Amino acid sequence: MTVTSGHGEHRDVPFSVSVARPDGEVVIAVAGEIDLTTSEDLKETFEEALEPVPGKLVVDLEGVEFCDSTGLATLVGINDRCSTQGVALSFLPSPTIRRLASKTGLSTLLPLA
Repeated sequence: MTVTSGHGEHRDVPFSVSVARPDGEVVIAVAGEIDLTTSEDLKETFEEALEPVPGKLVVDLEGVEFCDSTGLATLVGINDRCSTQGVALSFLPSPTIRRLASKTGLSTLLPLA
């Protein structure tokens, strides 16, 4: 994925996000880096995945190799929004996400599988 910064610079970012809708649930698969540059793409995909509001959402983070504080805030925002809308949410964490959630205390907040 190539991302353009506000200064017109292009930067290759190892990031992908996709949505699937198997058996009445929504699965968002994320790979690469979740950071300031890519968090907005994840937020947009999440918003699209909530139309119509599903009963269950799985966020597959098993391919995530890096996540900064902006990325963690995005995951907390997804959790909050699902809670507000009554969507059953689960995150499938990569070792990186599991380690970050544990170190930051988010493992008690986020529904990690």
